[in-house]
Amino acid sequence: MSGTQNPSDWGGPTDWQKQPGPGQPQYGGSGQPPPPPGAPPQYGNQAWPGAAAGPAIQTYLVPAILVTLFCFLPTGIAAIVFASQVNSKRSVGDYAGAMHASKQARLWTIVSLVVGVAFILLFIIIGVAAGGGSSSGY
Repeated sequence: MSGTQNPSDWGGPTDWQKQPGPGQPQYGGSGQPPPPPGAPPQYGNQAWPGAAAGPAIQTYLVPAILVTLFCFLPTGIAAIVFASQVNSKRSVGDYAGAMHASKQARLWTIVSLVVGVAFILLFIIIGVAAGGGSSSGY
C-alpha cells in the first residue's frame, strides 16, 4: 500500500457538506435560513393536549394506604394499585380509564375496610368467648 492518499477520499468535504450551487435551495430545501445557534428546544415539558382541562377525579390514594396498613393487606394493595393509576391515566387524556381506576380504587378500599372490621370483630368475639367463660375465683 502506498503512503500517499487521495485528497478526495480523505479530509475533503463530502457532497452534502458543500455549499449549494446557484439555483439550489438553501437550508432544508424550504428556502429558510438555518436556525440560530443556542439552546436546543425543550420538548419534554409539554403536556398532552387537553390534559389540564379534564375533570378532577378522586384518586382514593390516602384511604387506600390507610386501609392497607390498618385493615386488610391483600385487598388494600389492590386499592393502592388502582388509586395510583388514576393520575397517570388522567394525565394522558384517558378520562374513561381514570374514572374506571377511581371506581375500582373506591371499591377495593371499601372491601378492605369491611373485611378488616369483620376480622377485628371476630377476634374480639373469640377473645371474649374464650376468656369470659372461665372465672378462676382468685
